[in-house]
Amino acid sequence: MQLAIYGAGSTGCYLGGLMQLCGHKVSLICRARIRDSIMNAGGITLTDYTGQNEKVVPSALITRLTDETFDAVFVTLKCHQLEAAVDDLKQLAEDGAQLFFMQNGLDSLDAILNELPSHAVKQGVIPFNILSQDNAHFHRGTEGTLLFHQTSVTQQLAKQLGAIGFPCELHTDMKPVIYGKLLLNLNNALNALANQPIKTQLENRKLRKVYAAAQREWLEVANMEGVELAQFTAVRPSWMPAILSLPNWIFLRLAKAMLDIDPHARSSMWEDIKLGRKTEVAFLNGAIVKRAEKLGIDVPVNKKITALIHKIEKGETVSLTLLY
Repeated sequence: MQLAIYGAGSTGCYLGGLMQLCGHKVSLICRARIRDSIMNAGGITLTDYTGQNEKVVPSALITRLTDETFDAVFVTLKCHQLEAAVDDLKQLAEDGAQLFFMQNGLDSLDAILNELPSHAVKQGVIPFNILSQDNAHFHRGTEGTLLFHQTSVTQQLAKQLGAIGFPCELHTDMKPVIYGKLLLNLNNALNALANQPIKTQLENRKLRKVYAAAQREWLEVANMEGVELAQFTAVRPSWMPAILSLPNWIFLRLAKAMLDIDPHARSSMWEDIKLGRKTEVAFLNGAIVKRAEKLGIDVPVNKKITALIHKIEKGETVSLTLLY
């Protein structure tokens, strides 16, 4: 198949590399600095915490669309970047591509849905953390199953990705999936605030209890909306806050799989802050605050986390003690 990654950064380059390994022609639609980095390095290096170490060369590196056509395009832009890309995305869809939006969080498509042909709009979830390193090197620090809207394209991809060790699940209704993924993604902002590796952060009970409180608030909002969250871990979503709140001596025994991650892995929001980029907190914790206000529910933890991230974005120093 002819595939493309639109907005290929850390996550997009890694995903594109996997699809190239499956034998497809993959074009990376990216910024000039990404293109130059890949060209200078002679391709993309993919590594992970389990020992993966492979190098692939994308079929094409594109910084401006002309008349390219694709079977599917996986959109890995940040949520707040979608609106500026709508003309390109509309062109790609009208030329026959299925568009798979791979954003974390909620409501990122609201501003552009009316501009796109509805039959072309699909969604997907990349569950693992990818960090960019020098020389077009992209490192996966956590495990996870790829999730996609079920189409003929993803049915083929799921088999091929599974064959190279990257399991996939296909869904006809992505809403419970997106809601379930947000339950885990509530750690993105907290990890950025903690300024610690995820593994170190999860070994800290005080920080876990904040994470658990944020999850409880989201579970309450989702329950009020009548949405049952998809399960991403070995336990039900509703059990997650209780497990996170356990004393360390119990948690560290029960959560071995959760802690089986690269000891240096950090959230993408931590990386955004370190690079001085705008974060996606408005579509994560901030989206919960907006929904809660409409429902008349109080979500003080997510409100505080959102406010602290916005302060950091402005260059202010914040203290985690404000969350305890």
